[in-house]
Amino acid sequence: MPDARQDPAFAAILDKYFAITRVPYDEFTRAFLRRCQSFSVKANDGVYKYYRRGDGPTVLLAHGIHSHLGSMVPLAEQLLDRGYEVVLFDMPAHGEAAGNGTDPVQVRDFIRKVCSRAGDIHAVVSHSLGGLWALSALQQGVSVDAFVSISTPSTSRFLVEKFVQLNQLGAEVETALCDELQQRYGAALWTDHSPRHIVGHLNVPGLVIHGGADDFVPPSHADELHQAWPGSTLEIVDGAGHFEILGLSAVGKRVVTYLQDLPVHTAAA
Repeated sequence: MPDARQDPAFAAILDKYFAITRVPYDEFTRAFLRRCQSFSVKANDGVYKYYRRGDGPTVLLAHGIHSHLGSMVPLAEQLLDRGYEVVLFDMPAHGEAAGNGTDPVQVRDFIRKVCSRAGDIHAVVSHSLGGLWALSALQQGVSVDAFVSISTPSTSRFLVEKFVQLNQLGAEVETALCDELQQRYGAALWTDHSPRHIVGHLNVPGLVIHGGADDFVPPSHADELHQAWPGSTLEIVDGAGHFEILGLSAVGKRVVTYLQDLPVHTAAA
């Protein structure tokens, strides 16, 4: 089979794979941020903002791809109401953050830097690809008491498969994309940035939440994560879609209840 990477059109496909669709803040998000403290952190030759609000055990909120921190604000509000401090930020190239595309290594290192500056982190609550990025950071030494995964894909290979499916590309392009990514990041890409692999080596309890009507990341991914994750709890939310799940009050309440049932080991608690 010829190498599709030699096709001049492949460069445009590769650019599209890494490209991010920026979504502007709505007024609800801006109003929330006006009540937060703003901080700056240097990472990957850029300067990025992160925001803090509240008192109590610190919960870091990691949004997904083609989104921004505003998607996590409903959860943040519920955590604040129950006595937690929240930390939010835009991933590189998302929202109002610097950058033009996603690089899994750079995003992982950025999350590590924010965690280092934020101090003791009681828990991480993530959505979608934010779970993959944040779990990669945990694997690199970030310490937390618990991790909540909402709608997270179980493998990094799924990202390529989904991109090929959405753009109606062929098997030869999928193979070429995998070859290109492996050349850039090494064969360890498929384990070091793969949630199913990472959780099997973490000594951290986890809550895996997934929408039963998620047609973007199928619910089977949640079961795969749960099966690979010792000490995890799985909850499927009937009728919930991939993006709508974050706005469900019942989901926020479940996250809060889960965290409140766990001991807090961080020095800040």
